[in-house]
Amino acid sequence: MNALISRLFDSNNLENIDKEILKNIILLHDQLNSLSCTQEYYQMLFNWLNRTFKIHTFKIHTFNIDKNLKNVIFHKGKEFEEDSNNILISQSFSIFSYEMAYISIEADNEEHMQILQQNIALINFLFYLIIPSLKSAIIQQKYEDVKTVDHITGLHNRKYLMEHLKHLLPLAQREQQKVAFLMVGVDHFKAVIDEFDYNIGDKVLIELAKTLQSHIRTSDLVVRLESDEFLVILSNIHSSDDSLIVANKLINSFAKCEVNVNSYTNQVLKKTICVGSTIYPDDSTSIDQLIKNADIALYEARNKGRGKVLAYSKEEESSVDLF
Repeated sequence: MNALISRLFDSNNLENIDKEILKNIILLHDQLNSLSCTQEYYQMLFNWLNRTFKIHTFKIHTFNIDKNLKNVIFHKGKEFEEDSNNILISQSFSIFSYEMAYISIEADNEEHMQILQQNIALINFLFYLIIPSLKSAIIQQKYEDVKTVDHITGLHNRKYLMEHLKHLLPLAQREQQKVAFLMVGVDHFKAVIDEFDYNIGDKVLIELAKTLQSHIRTSDLVVRLESDEFLVILSNIHSSDDSLIVANKLINSFAKCEVNVNSYTNQVLKKTICVGSTIYPDDSTSIDQLIKNADIALYEARNKGRGKVLAYSKEEESSVDLF
Protein backbone atom coordinates (compact mmCIF):
# COMPACT_ATOMS: atom_id res chain seq x y z
CA MET A 1 0.00 0.00 0.00
CA ASN A 2 2.87 2.40 0.79
CA ALA A 3 4.37 1.76 -2.66
CA LEU A 4 0.97 2.51 -4.24
CA ILE A 5 0.69 5.77 -2.29
CA SER A 6 4.17 6.82 -3.39
CA ARG A 7 3.31 6.13 -7.03
CA LEU A 8 0.03 8.06 -6.95
CA PHE A 9 1.25 11.11 -5.05
CA ASP A 10 4.06 13.40 -6.08
CA SER A 11 6.88 12.80 -3.61
CA ASN A 12 7.35 16.57 -3.25
CA ASN A 13 3.70 16.97 -2.17
CA LEU A 14 3.43 13.83 -0.10
CA GLU A 15 4.40 15.65 3.07
CA ASN A 16 1.48 18.07 2.52
CA ILE A 17 -1.09 15.27 2.35
CA ASP A 18 -3.36 14.97 5.39
CA LYS A 19 -2.10 11.70 6.85
CA GLU A 20 -5.18 11.23 9.01
CA ILE A 21 -7.50 11.39 6.03
CA LEU A 22 -5.18 9.08 4.12
CA LYS A 23 -5.36 6.57 6.95
CA ASN A 24 -9.17 6.86 7.03
CA ILE A 25 -9.36 6.25 3.27
CA ILE A 26 -7.50 2.97 3.67
CA LEU A 27 -9.79 2.04 6.57
CA LEU A 28 -12.87 2.91 4.46
CA HIS A 29 -11.53 0.75 1.64
CA ASP A 30 -11.34 -2.23 3.98
CA GLN A 31 -14.83 -1.58 5.37
CA LEU A 32 -16.38 -1.30 1.89
CA ASN A 33 -14.77 -4.57 0.85
CA SER A 34 -16.50 -6.31 3.75
CA LEU A 35 -20.02 -5.25 2.71
CA SER A 36 -22.31 -7.59 0.80
CA CYS A 37 -25.31 -5.23 0.40
CA THR A 38 -24.90 -2.80 -2.49
CA GLN A 39 -27.07 -0.04 -0.99
CA GLU A 40 -25.07 -0.20 2.25
CA TYR A 41 -21.92 0.14 0.15
CA TYR A 42 -23.13 3.31 -1.60
CA GLN A 43 -24.50 4.78 1.62
CA MET A 44 -21.26 4.17 3.55
CA LEU A 45 -19.25 5.78 0.75
CA PHE A 46 -21.52 8.82 0.70
CA ASN A 47 -21.55 9.15 4.49
CA TRP A 48 -17.76 9.14 4.57
CA LEU A 49 -17.51 11.82 1.84
CA ASN A 50 -20.14 13.89 3.60
CA ARG A 51 -18.39 13.61 6.96
CA THR A 52 -14.86 14.16 5.66
CA PHE A 53 -15.33 16.75 2.90
CA LYS A 54 -18.87 18.05 3.61
CA ILE A 55 -20.04 16.66 0.26
CA HIS A 56 -23.84 16.84 -0.04
CA THR A 57 -24.33 16.25 -3.76
CA PHE A 58 -23.10 12.91 -5.03
CA LYS A 59 -24.20 10.61 -7.84
CA ILE A 60 -23.27 7.22 -9.29
CA HIS A 61 -24.83 6.26 -12.61
CA THR A 62 -24.22 3.88 -15.47
CA PHE A 63 -24.57 4.52 -19.19
CA ASN A 64 -25.50 1.76 -21.62
CA ILE A 65 -23.72 2.54 -24.89
CA ASP A 66 -25.79 0.14 -27.00
CA LYS A 67 -29.16 1.49 -25.84
CA ASN A 68 -27.98 5.05 -25.08
CA LEU A 69 -29.67 4.78 -21.68
CA LYS A 70 -28.56 6.27 -18.37
CA ASN A 71 -29.43 4.54 -15.10
CA VAL A 72 -28.92 6.35 -11.80
CA ILE A 73 -27.73 3.85 -9.20
CA PHE A 74 -27.31 6.17 -6.24
CA HIS A 75 -27.95 9.88 -5.79
CA LYS A 76 -27.81 12.20 -2.82
CA GLY A 77 -28.40 15.94 -2.82
CA LYS A 78 -29.74 18.31 -5.44
CA GLU A 79 -30.06 17.73 -9.16
CA PHE A 80 -26.82 18.08 -11.13
CA GLU A 81 -26.68 20.85 -13.69
CA GLU A 82 -24.74 19.71 -16.76
CA ASP A 83 -23.19 23.14 -17.33
CA SER A 84 -22.45 23.81 -13.66
CA ASN A 85 -18.96 25.03 -12.79
CA ASN A 86 -19.37 23.42 -9.38
CA ILE A 87 -18.92 19.85 -10.59
CA LEU A 88 -15.58 19.08 -9.01
CA ILE A 89 -15.03 15.58 -10.27
CA SER A 90 -16.65 13.24 -12.76
CA GLN A 91 -14.78 9.97 -13.08
CA SER A 92 -15.70 7.08 -15.33
CA PHE A 93 -14.71 3.45 -15.69
CA SER A 94 -15.90 0.53 -17.80
CA ILE A 95 -18.01 -2.26 -16.29
CA PHE A 96 -18.68 -4.20 -19.48
CA SER A 97 -17.68 -3.49 -23.05
CA TYR A 98 -20.98 -1.72 -23.67
CA GLU A 99 -21.44 0.06 -20.37
CA MET A 100 -19.66 2.76 -18.39
CA ALA A 101 -20.06 3.88 -14.78
CA TYR A 102 -19.69 7.51 -13.71
CA ILE A 103 -19.08 9.13 -10.32
CA SER A 104 -19.90 12.84 -9.93
CA ILE A 105 -19.43 15.24 -7.02
CA GLU A 106 -20.68 18.80 -6.91
CA ALA A 107 -19.46 21.57 -4.62
CA ASP A 108 -22.11 23.59 -2.78
CA ASN A 109 -20.43 26.99 -3.10
CA GLU A 110 -17.08 28.66 -3.87
CA GLU A 111 -15.72 28.08 -0.37
CA HIS A 112 -16.64 24.41 -0.55
CA MET A 113 -15.10 24.21 -4.01
CA GLN A 114 -11.79 25.48 -2.62
CA ILE A 115 -11.85 22.90 0.18
CA LEU A 116 -12.45 20.10 -2.31
CA GLN A 117 -9.81 21.35 -4.72
CA GLN A 118 -7.28 21.37 -1.90
CA ASN A 119 -8.09 17.71 -1.29
CA ILE A 120 -8.54 16.60 -4.89
CA ALA A 121 -5.51 14.30 -4.72
CA LEU A 122 -6.99 12.46 -1.75
CA ILE A 123 -10.41 12.20 -3.39
CA ASN A 124 -8.88 10.83 -6.58
CA PHE A 125 -6.86 8.38 -4.51
CA LEU A 126 -10.05 7.20 -2.78
CA PHE A 127 -11.81 6.45 -6.06
CA TYR A 128 -8.71 4.85 -7.54
CA LEU A 129 -8.55 2.57 -4.52
CA ILE A 130 -12.22 1.53 -4.45
CA ILE A 131 -12.83 1.09 -8.20
CA PRO A 132 -12.51 -2.73 -8.06
CA SER A 133 -15.00 -3.06 -5.19
CA LEU A 134 -17.30 -0.42 -6.71
CA LYS A 135 -17.36 -2.37 -9.98
CA SER A 136 -18.26 -5.51 -8.05
CA ALA A 137 -21.05 -3.69 -6.20
CA ILE A 138 -22.56 -2.36 -9.44
CA ILE A 139 -22.34 -5.74 -11.17
CA GLN A 140 -23.96 -7.41 -8.15
CA GLN A 141 -26.76 -4.86 -8.19
CA LYS A 142 -27.38 -5.55 -11.88
CA TYR A 143 -27.87 -9.22 -11.12
CA GLU A 144 -30.24 -8.27 -8.30
CA ASP A 145 -32.14 -5.92 -10.64
CA VAL A 146 -32.82 -8.57 -13.31
CA LYS A 147 -36.13 -9.48 -11.65
CA THR A 148 -37.31 -5.86 -11.59
CA VAL A 149 -35.98 -4.54 -14.90
CA ASP A 150 -37.60 -4.70 -18.35
CA HIS A 151 -35.11 -6.41 -20.67
CA ILE A 152 -36.07 -4.37 -23.76
CA THR A 153 -35.97 -0.79 -22.47
CA GLY A 154 -33.79 -1.19 -19.38
CA LEU A 155 -36.48 0.53 -17.31
CA HIS A 156 -37.89 -0.86 -14.09
CA ASN A 157 -41.05 -2.97 -14.35
CA ARG A 158 -44.35 -3.25 -12.47
CA LYS A 159 -42.85 -5.33 -9.66
CA TYR A 160 -40.32 -2.60 -8.85
CA LEU A 161 -43.03 0.06 -9.18
CA MET A 162 -45.20 -1.50 -6.47
CA GLU A 163 -42.28 -1.70 -4.04
CA HIS A 164 -41.28 1.88 -4.85
CA LEU A 165 -44.79 3.23 -4.24
CA LYS A 166 -45.07 1.43 -0.89
CA HIS A 167 -42.29 3.71 0.34
CA LEU A 168 -43.02 6.84 -1.70
CA LEU A 169 -46.71 7.37 -0.90
CA PRO A 170 -46.45 7.12 2.92
CA LEU A 171 -43.57 9.63 2.74
CA ALA A 172 -45.67 11.93 0.54
CA GLN A 173 -48.52 11.65 3.05
CA ARG A 174 -46.27 12.61 5.98
CA GLU A 175 -44.79 15.52 4.05
CA GLN A 176 -48.23 16.51 2.65
CA GLN A 177 -46.90 16.30 -0.90
CA LYS A 178 -48.64 15.51 -4.15
CA VAL A 179 -47.49 12.76 -6.52
CA ALA A 180 -48.44 12.64 -10.21
CA PHE A 181 -49.06 9.42 -12.13
CA LEU A 182 -48.61 9.84 -15.90
CA MET A 183 -49.71 6.90 -18.03
CA VAL A 184 -48.00 7.08 -21.44
CA GLY A 185 -48.99 5.11 -24.54
CA VAL A 186 -47.76 5.08 -28.14
CA ASP A 187 -50.43 6.09 -30.63
CA HIS A 188 -51.39 3.19 -32.93
CA PHE A 189 -48.48 1.05 -31.77
CA LYS A 190 -50.00 -2.13 -33.22
CA ALA A 191 -49.72 -0.56 -36.67
CA VAL A 192 -45.94 -0.44 -36.26
CA ILE A 193 -45.83 -4.20 -35.66
CA ASP A 194 -48.22 -4.87 -38.56
CA GLU A 195 -46.35 -2.67 -41.04
CA PHE A 196 -42.80 -3.52 -39.93
CA ASP A 197 -41.98 -6.09 -37.22
CA TYR A 198 -41.35 -6.52 -33.49
CA ASN A 199 -37.74 -5.35 -33.81
CA ILE A 200 -38.88 -1.95 -35.07
CA GLY A 201 -41.53 -1.93 -32.34
CA ASP A 202 -38.78 -2.48 -29.77
CA LYS A 203 -36.80 0.41 -31.26
CA VAL A 204 -39.81 2.68 -30.77
CA LEU A 205 -40.13 1.57 -27.14
CA ILE A 206 -36.41 2.11 -26.48
CA GLU A 207 -36.55 5.59 -28.01
CA LEU A 208 -39.59 6.44 -25.90
CA ALA A 209 -37.86 5.14 -22.75
CA LYS A 210 -34.88 7.43 -23.47
CA THR A 211 -37.19 10.41 -24.02
CA LEU A 212 -39.11 9.84 -20.81
CA GLN A 213 -35.96 9.41 -18.72
CA SER A 214 -34.28 12.50 -20.16
CA HIS A 215 -37.19 14.79 -19.24
CA ILE A 216 -37.72 13.91 -15.58
CA ARG A 217 -35.79 14.52 -12.37
CA THR A 218 -33.59 11.90 -10.76
CA SER A 219 -36.10 11.71 -7.91
CA ASP A 220 -38.85 10.68 -10.37
CA LEU A 221 -39.42 7.24 -11.85
CA VAL A 222 -40.26 5.72 -15.24
CA VAL A 223 -41.45 2.12 -15.54
CA ARG A 224 -42.65 0.00 -18.44
CA LEU A 225 -45.93 -1.64 -17.49
CA GLU A 226 -46.79 -3.71 -20.56
CA SER A 227 -46.71 -3.57 -24.36
CA ASP A 228 -46.46 0.15 -25.26
CA GLU A 229 -47.64 1.55 -21.91
CA PHE A 230 -45.27 3.33 -19.53
CA LEU A 231 -45.93 4.99 -16.18
CA VAL A 232 -44.09 8.11 -15.03
CA ILE A 233 -44.15 8.94 -11.31
CA LEU A 234 -43.51 12.61 -10.49
CA SER A 235 -42.89 13.13 -6.79
CA ASN A 236 -43.45 16.35 -4.82
CA ILE A 237 -45.40 18.38 -7.38
CA HIS A 238 -47.37 21.49 -6.47
CA SER A 239 -50.49 20.95 -8.57
CA SER A 240 -51.99 18.97 -11.44
CA ASP A 241 -50.90 21.79 -13.75
CA ASP A 242 -47.27 20.82 -13.10
CA SER A 243 -47.93 17.27 -14.27
CA LEU A 244 -49.64 18.51 -17.43
CA ILE A 245 -46.65 20.73 -18.23
CA VAL A 246 -44.34 17.72 -17.96
CA ALA A 247 -46.75 15.59 -20.01
CA ASN A 248 -46.79 18.13 -22.83
CA LYS A 249 -42.98 18.29 -22.80
CA LEU A 250 -42.86 14.52 -23.17
CA ILE A 251 -45.37 14.58 -26.02
CA ASN A 252 -43.58 17.36 -27.90
CA SER A 253 -40.15 15.85 -27.41
CA PHE A 254 -41.08 12.35 -28.55
CA ALA A 255 -42.86 13.73 -31.62
CA LYS A 256 -39.45 14.96 -32.83
CA CYS A 257 -37.74 11.59 -32.39
CA GLU A 258 -36.85 9.49 -35.41
CA VAL A 259 -36.53 5.71 -35.34
CA ASN A 260 -34.24 4.23 -37.99
CA VAL A 261 -36.27 1.67 -39.94
CA ASN A 262 -33.84 0.96 -42.79
CA SER A 263 -30.22 2.10 -42.63
CA TYR A 264 -29.74 1.46 -46.37
CA THR A 265 -32.63 3.64 -47.53
CA ASN A 266 -32.41 6.04 -44.54
CA GLN A 267 -36.09 5.39 -43.89
CA VAL A 268 -37.17 6.69 -40.48
CA LEU A 269 -40.33 6.36 -38.45
CA LYS A 270 -41.85 9.11 -36.31
CA LYS A 271 -44.52 8.33 -33.73
CA THR A 272 -46.60 10.23 -31.18
CA ILE A 273 -47.78 9.48 -27.67
CA CYS A 274 -50.79 10.27 -25.52
CA VAL A 275 -50.68 10.81 -21.77
CA GLY A 276 -53.27 10.37 -19.02
CA SER A 277 -52.59 11.85 -15.58
CA THR A 278 -53.94 11.49 -12.07
CA ILE A 279 -52.82 12.95 -8.74
CA TYR A 280 -52.20 11.46 -5.30
CA PRO A 281 -53.95 12.13 -2.95
CA ASP A 282 -56.43 14.36 -4.81
CA ASP A 283 -57.90 11.58 -6.98
CA SER A 284 -57.20 8.58 -4.74
CA THR A 285 -54.87 7.20 -2.06
CA SER A 286 -55.02 3.63 -3.42
CA ILE A 287 -52.13 2.52 -5.64
CA ASP A 288 -54.36 0.27 -7.74
CA GLN A 289 -56.97 3.00 -8.14
CA LEU A 290 -54.39 5.62 -9.11
CA ILE A 291 -52.98 3.35 -11.83
CA LYS A 292 -56.54 2.65 -13.01
CA ASN A 293 -57.32 6.40 -13.03
CA ALA A 294 -54.24 7.15 -15.14
CA ASP A 295 -55.17 4.35 -17.52
CA ILE A 296 -58.72 5.71 -17.90
CA ALA A 297 -57.34 9.20 -18.58
CA LEU A 298 -54.97 7.76 -21.21
CA TYR A 299 -57.87 5.90 -22.85
CA GLU A 300 -59.86 9.12 -23.11
CA ALA A 301 -56.84 11.08 -24.35
CA ARG A 302 -56.39 8.54 -27.15
CA ASN A 303 -60.05 8.93 -28.09
CA LYS A 304 -59.40 12.62 -28.70
CA GLY A 305 -56.62 11.97 -31.25
CA ARG A 306 -52.85 11.72 -31.47
CA GLY A 307 -50.45 13.51 -29.12
CA LYS A 308 -53.09 14.39 -26.52
CA VAL A 309 -52.90 14.72 -22.73
CA LEU A 310 -55.84 14.47 -20.35
CA ALA A 311 -56.18 14.74 -16.59
CA TYR A 312 -58.36 12.17 -14.83
CA SER A 313 -61.80 13.24 -13.63
CA LYS A 314 -64.62 11.23 -12.08
CA GLU A 315 -67.01 12.66 -14.66
CA GLU A 316 -64.93 11.17 -17.47
CA GLU A 317 -64.71 7.81 -15.68
CA SER A 318 -68.48 7.52 -15.42
CA SER A 319 -68.78 7.73 -19.21
CA VAL A 320 -65.86 5.44 -20.13
CA ASP A 321 -66.44 1.97 -21.51
CA LEU A 322 -63.09 0.16 -21.35
CA PHE A 323 -64.39 -3.09 -22.87
